[in-house]
Amino acid sequence: MNEKIQRKFALTLWVLISLILALITLQGFSGNWITYFLILPGGPANLGQTLIQGLAVLALYHKIMGFLIGLLSILVLILAFVCRSSNYVRLFAVLGFVIIAFAAAGGILFVQSGLQDRWPLGQMTDAFVGAYAAYFLQLYFMNKVPGLRLSSLRS
Repeated sequence: MNEKIQRKFALTLWVLISLILALITLQGFSGNWITYFLILPGGPANLGQTLIQGLAVLALYHKIMGFLIGLLSILVLILAFVCRSSNYVRLFAVLGFVIIAFAAAGGILFVQSGLQDRWPLGQMTDAFVGAYAAYFLQLYFMNKVPGLRLSSLRS
């Protein structure tokens, strides 16, 4: 492949990883809100019907966002092997994909348990932290923002 296509692939990979990190952040916040206010016992009593309906919508968002993050992790995995990148970028792409798959499995198990089993809930939380680490390290080993030249910023 020529250099111009490689730069476009690298830029696309960088954007997708950044997007995954942003979506994982939103996914973590929505998961915490659902867990603390809707699922865990001893939460705030007498929640209003409007808040409960809002949390139900947030749970639907959480589920859809999980599918989107899974799709993006597949795209990042493919792009890491298609574009000219280091073995570390590829390693953390594989690791990120596997961790996202573990988070998805935890989510499925938690829903199948009727939102009662706490082990899958912990698995999702651990996967959240692991995915952050994997994708941040992938960005770190990409070494730069593709297409941005520091010499043009200095003048």
